[in-house]
Amino acid sequence: MHPIRILVVVLAGSLLALAPTAAVGQDGQGSLQSVGMLNVEGASPSALMAARSAVAGPDGTGKDGPMAAVGRELAVLYYQNQTGGKQSVRALREASLSREASPPRTKRRRGERRRGGGGRVHSPISADGQFVTVDATATQEATRLLRTLEELGLQGGATAGNVVSGRLPISSIRAAASLSSLRGMRPSRARTYVGSAESEADSAHRADEVRENLGLNGEGQKVCALSDSYNQDNSALTTASDDIQSGDLPGAGNPIGRTAPVDVLEDYNGSDPEPTDEGRAMLQLIHDIAPGATLGFHTAFGGLAGFAQGIRDLANAGCTVIVDDVGYSVEPFYQDGPVANAVDDVVARGIPYFSSAGNDGKNSYEAPFRGVSGRSGIIDDTYVPHDFNSGGATDTRQEITIRPEGTFRIFSFQWTDPSALVQGSSGPDTDIDIALVDGSDNVISSSTRGNGVVPVESLEYTNNQSTTATLDLVVEKASGPAPDEIKYVYSGSGFSIEEYDTGGATIYGHQMAEGAMAVAAAPFFNTSYSGQIDSSAILNFFSSKGGLQIRFDQNGDRLSTPESREKPDVTGTDFIDNTFFGTDIDIQDPDSFPNFSGTSAAAPNVAAIAALIRHARQGLGPESVYDRLESTAVDIRARQQLENGAISEELDPTGAGVDPWSGHGFVRADRAVPTPTGVQIADTGVEVSSSGSRGAEVAWQKAGDERVDEFLLEKQYFEGAFVEQERFSPDGNTEFVRTVENLPVGEHTFRISALRNDSTLARTRVGTVVRAEEISVSAYPNPFRENVNLSVTLPERRSDGVTVRVNIYDILGRRVATPISSREIGDSQSLSLGSSVTQSLGSGVYFFRVWNEDFAATTKAVRVR
Repeated sequence: MHPIRILVVVLAGSLLALAPTAAVGQDGQGSLQSVGMLNVEGASPSALMAARSAVAGPDGTGKDGPMAAVGRELAVLYYQNQTGGKQSVRALREASLSREASPPRTKRRRGERRRGGGGRVHSPISADGQFVTVDATATQEATRLLRTLEELGLQGGATAGNVVSGRLPISSIRAAASLSSLRGMRPSRARTYVGSAESEADSAHRADEVRENLGLNGEGQKVCALSDSYNQDNSALTTASDDIQSGDLPGAGNPIGRTAPVDVLEDYNGSDPEPTDEGRAMLQLIHDIAPGATLGFHTAFGGLAGFAQGIRDLANAGCTVIVDDVGYSVEPFYQDGPVANAVDDVVARGIPYFSSAGNDGKNSYEAPFRGVSGRSGIIDDTYVPHDFNSGGATDTRQEITIRPEGTFRIFSFQWTDPSALVQGSSGPDTDIDIALVDGSDNVISSSTRGNGVVPVESLEYTNNQSTTATLDLVVEKASGPAPDEIKYVYSGSGFSIEEYDTGGATIYGHQMAEGAMAVAAAPFFNTSYSGQIDSSAILNFFSSKGGLQIRFDQNGDRLSTPESREKPDVTGTDFIDNTFFGTDIDIQDPDSFPNFSGTSAAAPNVAAIAALIRHARQGLGPESVYDRLESTAVDIRARQQLENGAISEELDPTGAGVDPWSGHGFVRADRAVPTPTGVQIADTGVEVSSSGSRGAEVAWQKAGDERVDEFLLEKQYFEGAFVEQERFSPDGNTEFVRTVENLPVGEHTFRISALRNDSTLARTRVGTVVRAEEISVSAYPNPFRENVNLSVTLPERRSDGVTVRVNIYDILGRRVATPISSREIGDSQSLSLGSSVTQSLGSGVYFFRVWNEDFAATTKAVRVR
C-alpha cells in the first residue's frame, strides 16, 4: 500500500478509439474502464462512440474533431447527457467517486494502517448531474471568453490570467467547444491535504508559553484561510454556531468574549464536490493558537481562477496572514501558474502566505524522456514509447499491481513544457499520452487529450475484480520534440509499483511560489512535547518531498539556469483535536475529539504563529516573518517510512540542516516570536507632487516609548529590489516626513524600518503610483543585456484592467517582435518581456509600442551585448 494523496475533485483524461484499426491499442467496451479519472463502465456505448468521433475527427485516430478543444472526458459527459439525461450523468459521477470519500468517524487504534490525512476523492460533476466545474483557457481575452460562457449558462465565473473557471451546464459543452474565443477546456480538479477541543499544536509548538509569558495572542491581526467550505457540511458533527457557543471559534455568543465574527467572504455552496467544512477546522486550529486575531474565509473551490481571485479578495478584505490547503492538478510543475502569481501578488503587498506542502511523500516517478525509435506504441503505433529502463534492455512498460478493491491514480502527469494557463505563455509544443494496459495490449485506462494548452494528463483505475490485477503503464509521445523530463505524482490504495519507482519530489504548483511558505507535517505525538522522543520531531511518512525546479518564465521562455526553490520551508504539527473534522486516534490522545491530520492541519498552525510574531512586531514584512520562523526552527533528522503498507519502526534519516523533507525544521513559537518592543510605526502616508521633479513626501509616526536608534527608509520600483534612500536618528522626535525626489512614473513602495543595534524593531510599507497626464511607458533596465521590463502606467486609477499588446521595432521602423499579443494589466504594472525575445535582438536601439484600441504609447531602449 502506498501513501494516499488527499483529493477532492477528480475527473480527467480522454477516451481512446472504440473501433480501432491495427494502429490503435485495443480499448473496446469490454476492457476500457476509465477515461482519465472518469469511470465509463456504465456509459452508453453510443455516447462513448459519439464522444470519440467528436474529439478524434474524421480518421478516428487524431485530435482534430469539433470537440477536440474540450477533450474526451467532457465529450463523454455531453453525449451521456444527450443519451440518458442527468440521471445517467449522475450514475457516471457515482461510479467515479472514490470509496475513500467518506472516512468513518471512528477511533483509530495503534498499529492500524494509516492513510496520511484521510483520503477523499470527489468529482467536479454536480450531484444533480447538470453541471461540471471547468477551467477554460482563452485564445486572447479571458473577459471575452467569460462573457460568452456566461451566455451559455456558466455560473460562478471568475478569471485569472488566461483562465476562466466556473460551473458549466453539461448540455452546453458542445456549444462551448465551438467558440473561437476558447483555446481549451478541462474539468477542474482540486484537492485538500487532510489529513470543546484544545489543540495539541498549542503545546507542541510552545505557543501557549508565548501567550502566557509575553501576553501575545495575535491581536491586531486578521488570519484568513482558503479551503473547500466553512459551514456547508450537513453531516458534520458540529455547525459553525455550535463551535462559537463552545468557544472553539469567535463570534456572537462566544463564552469568553471573542465576539468578532468570522468574515466569510464566500462560502462554497455547491455539491460538486460535497463540502466538508475543512476551512472551519483550519480556523479552529488558528483560533487555539492566536485567539486574539480576527478570522476570515474564502472558498478555494470553483476552479483555478476562482482560487486565485479568492486569494486577492482576502488581501483586499484586510487579511494580514493567509493560509490554504488546496491544490489543482493543472498547476504547472515547472512554471509559476495563475495561483502562484496570485500568492506572489499578495506577498508583495506585505501579507505572509502559508500553504500545506502536500501529503504525497515521495510518490513520484521522474526521468528524462527516453524515446525508443523504431518501436511501435500501444496507444497508437505511430507514437514514440518511453523506455523506463535507464540501463540495460529496453522496457517500455512499468509494472503495477492493484489488489481487489485497490485504486491506482495519477493525479498529475506533466513534462517540461510551458503552460498556456499562464497569461503571455506560449503553451506546450509536445503531446504525450499515457495508458494502463494489460498483457494483451488492451487499454484499460487512458488519458490521451490534445495538449495544446497544458502539458498535463491524469488517470485512475480501480480493480473491481476478485483477483489482483497486473497492469503496465505506458507513456508515449504523440507529437512534438522529446521533452527533457517526464514526471507524475501518484496516489491510491492497495497497489504496488513493482519497478522503476524513482521516488521524486511531490511539491509543485503554488506551494512552490517564491513568496509562499510551504509547511510540512509531523504528528504531535512524535514531537518533543510528547516526551517520547529526544529530537525535535519525526516527520510523517506522507509529508511531501521538495526538489522540483522552475524551468520557464512567465512568457513560457526557458530559463538559462533552472531556479531551485527550497521547499518545504518549515514543519508544523498535525493530528490535532478539533470539534468535528477527521478521525479520533488512540495514540497519546485519551479524549474523544476527532484528530485533524495532514499538512492541511500543519499549515494553519504555523500561520497562527506568524500572527503572534506580527502582534509582537507590528508591520513586520513577510520576509522577516519567514526568517524568524526558519532561523529559530529546530532541525528534524528523521521521517517515518512504510513497510508493507504499515509504518515501520525503523526511521528514514533526512540529514542534518535544511532538507527537502522538513525544510528548516520544526517551528517553535517560543523561539520564533520576539519579545514585544512597544514600538510601532503608525499613521503612515505618502503624498506625491505631480509637477516638477515628481517628488513624494513619506510621513509616519513612532508610537511607544522604547528606544529607536535610527529609521531606515527604502524604495522599491514595481517588483524590483528595495533600495536604501536614507538612514537617520529620530533625535527624540515622534513624527517624521521625508522627501524622495525624481521619481519615475509608475508604482513605488516605501519601506520604513525602526532599528536598534541593527535589529528591526518594527517595519511597515506604504505605496503610491506616480502618474502623468497621459499613458506612460518606460523600459528598464536601460540599456539592457538580457531581460527587459516595460512599466505601463495609466493617467488615472482604475478598478478594472485593460488589455494591451506589445510590439518591438528596430531603428528603421521594422516590426521585429510581438512579445505580448494580448495581456490584461492593471492601471500601473510592470511587464517582463522574457529572455527569448531579447536574445533574438542584436545590439542597437529598439522602440517598444504598448497599445490597444483606445491608446498607444512608445518608449525606446538600447540592447547591448
